Formats: sequence, structure tokens, C-alpha cells
Amino acid sequence: MTDHNRRGSRLRHDNKPATIKLGLFKKLQCEVRDVSPGGARLVMPEGFDVPDQFELRLPQFKRPRTCLRRWESGREVGVEFILE
Repeated sequence: MTDHNRRGSRLRHDNKPATIKLGLFKKLQCEVRDVSPGGARLVMPEGFDVPDQFELRLPQFKRPRTCLRRWESGREVGVEFILE
């Protein structure tokens, strides 16, 4: 994969846990493969349909990030962080 379309360099996170917020009370665990200032590559649980937009809580960020799904390949999903 080339990095020429990236807004920042990605840092590997080798299967660190993250939480996706899907509603007021519904949450789902996923794994983070890598993260950059503009987005992340996630691994979703088997059989989960990723919504177009959702909140993601990563351990290294103080606040949840609003994400847009940009691509999917099997269980991996690329997301872009929406800057608020």
C-alpha cells in the first residue's frame, strides 16, 4: 500500500482494542491495526456490518472520534476521522 494519499504517517497499533459506539447504549469492541491523524484501519468482528458513520473511542485519545467508513476489505475497514 502506498502512502502518497495519506495526510499523515500511520502508526502501527498491532491489535489494540477500541470501542465503537452505535447508539445510546450499544457498543462494540474492534481492533486497531494502525492509526494516523486523519484516520485508522480497524478489524471488525465477524459478521458485523459497519455503518457509514459512527463514534470510535481509542485509548490514546481523550474524546471519541466521529468516523466515516471509507473502504472495506473482508473484516478490515478504513475510516476517516471527522474534525469537529
